[in-house]
Amino acid sequence: MRQCRVQGFSLLETLAAMFLLALCFGALMQAAGASMALNARAADYTQASLWARGLLDRQFVSEFPSVGAHAGQFDDTYRWNMTVAEPASEAGVRTSMPMRLYRIELTVAWREKGKDASARFVTQRTVSDVPPRDVPRQGDG
Repeated sequence: MRQCRVQGFSLLETLAAMFLLALCFGALMQAAGASMALNARAADYTQASLWARGLLDRQFVSEFPSVGAHAGQFDDTYRWNMTVAEPASEAGVRTSMPMRLYRIELTVAWREKGKDASARFVTQRTVSDVPPRDVPRQGDG
């Protein structure tokens, strides 16, 4: 008599494959969760950067800041602290035009999952001591 052997996987092999699949699935879910958390954090930093850029762009254009410390709030979440300083006179650059150099240091802060988070921005701006002359616009005679 011939014995007929059935081909297939044993119960032990099937359990091992399921265990390996569950391990891989768990690792993928953990990576996806970490990716989503990093994405949310990046969104907070992007928003802080946009608020800072808007505030720094307004400086010396419509709102001339005085030397010293300033603070404010953008909305319910983001607040800012800004320090405007003039460097020492010996650190200044000599130019043919009378200009002043200002150093602006801006820190945007917010709460992220119960913890304080912040982003710091530093720039320098020059302002002419001479008022601008009226420049004729196109179409003016």
